[in-house]
Amino acid sequence: MQRAGRGTVTAPKQAVARLAASTYRRWRVEAAPSEKPALSWWCAGTIGSLALAVRLYGLGDKPFWLDEVATLHRVTTSLPDVISSSLHADHYPSYFLLMWLVAKLGASQWLLRLPSAIFGAVAASLTAMIGRSLADWRSGLVAGLLMALSPFEVQFGQEARSYTLVSCLILIALWGLVRLAQAPDAAAAAFRVPGPQRAAWLTYGLGTVAALDVLNVAVPWLVAANIGAIAIGRAAGRQQASFWRNWALAHLGIAAGWLPMVAAVYVARKGAVIDDVGWAWPATEQTIWSIVGPVYLLRISNFITTGTAPATVPALSLAIVALVATGIWRLRRNPPALAIVGVATFVLPLSLALTSLFVPVLVPRYFVWGAAPFFVLAGAGLGQLSGPRFTMAAIGVAGACLLALSPYYGYETKPRWDLAARQLATLARPGDTVLVNSYYAYWLLSAFAAGAGLDEHKVTVTWEFSKVVPPLPGHTLWAVYGRTGPAVAISQEEFETKFASLGPQPPGRRLGRYITLWAYPGLNAEASFGR
Repeated sequence: MQRAGRGTVTAPKQAVARLAASTYRRWRVEAAPSEKPALSWWCAGTIGSLALAVRLYGLGDKPFWLDEVATLHRVTTSLPDVISSSLHADHYPSYFLLMWLVAKLGASQWLLRLPSAIFGAVAASLTAMIGRSLADWRSGLVAGLLMALSPFEVQFGQEARSYTLVSCLILIALWGLVRLAQAPDAAAAAFRVPGPQRAAWLTYGLGTVAALDVLNVAVPWLVAANIGAIAIGRAAGRQQASFWRNWALAHLGIAAGWLPMVAAVYVARKGAVIDDVGWAWPATEQTIWSIVGPVYLLRISNFITTGTAPATVPALSLAIVALVATGIWRLRRNPPALAIVGVATFVLPLSLALTSLFVPVLVPRYFVWGAAPFFVLAGAGLGQLSGPRFTMAAIGVAGACLLALSPYYGYETKPRWDLAARQLATLARPGDTVLVNSYYAYWLLSAFAAGAGLDEHKVTVTWEFSKVVPPLPGHTLWAVYGRTGPAVAISQEEFETKFASLGPQPPGRRLGRYITLWAYPGLNAEASFGR
């Protein structure tokens, strides 16, 4: 036995290192006996390139909606204000600090959405790598294709918010955890022992803490990881105690990196971490379908309202479900890996459904990272085919996904407040008044006013009914009702009753799916405006 000392490794430690390395090599041979590493990286690179292309296409076409305008305002302020406004809005400042740097290059819709497009493309590549780690490159290719061409994933890859970033980070963590599950004996080796398992631990730990420091939607991932770890621990056999030691140490590091951020939000909010949840939808069958259809089954989300766009390929959703069931059956021979991906798939919706019993949280964007493990299972289902059968099936899946995605680019998923600003800039005259239905509508309209030239027309824009008087002769009251997000402060019917005293209601001018404009000319100066 070598003498223990600084810079030396004892024989038992050498034995552990050899065990870790041999176990990992054995898993690599058993998992993919005919694969070359270059093939896996080629697969991931191809998927990432495709994903980036479909996200860059039309990246700046759709207007900002409410949350993106919040991003715009926040990242165009000073650095201290970025941090302060984030914390006071229950947000960790990490994503907004990144976007603050991006905004130094410009604040266009295209540029502020570019990071999300990149993160979404990386997430698709990671999905392919996870599928390859679980089964083979064919499974990874299909899983990555589904992630790359999912209309829902593309939509969030074209949004100036942090959801694709947190999804990308969670997938990094999931990849690390899957690699640990593939070699439980190696995962039990001490961190100081060199070997591939150390990189897997770092991948899991850093991905998890980084995701938690972006959004709290990563908390269900932490729950899922701890449940899945039970399967790894059991598979480690006599090394189980060592595995749980490593697990505890890893999570001490995760807690050290995350809890200070939680404390910062708590202090900034004076303990009121969540006090305004009016944006969430009630739990109904329509709400559930509005989440399940887009997130998991490749349907196009209405986004602002419940429901989905008409299906271009109606049988595609059923095919995805069938592939997932087949993938679960195929992976049953690898219980630890199946457990990891299974809990990553199902813990998120179950935990959010349970949370919704106490706090409304059922909005599709909170489910955004749950699609990838679901697609990994689907990829494993199709990946068991080989040769020409796989080639034809993969081409069919890719074609069906492209058909399902193509209507998204022309479908109005975000209210056209940009169009409203342009219409008012064309129609309104100095001295006119524009009344919108809420403060958020005012905020959105104001965001597009400068670009449309509306702010140069010397019109009064307000959301406060109490400050509006009937229009004088020669002037017009422009009433604008429009959606800004999932929440509705006042219904369109209630809004219209405010104008009953001004005479017959003029025909409304529709501006897209979500906005209506009425013009009340100054014909009755004696009328009293409804309060």
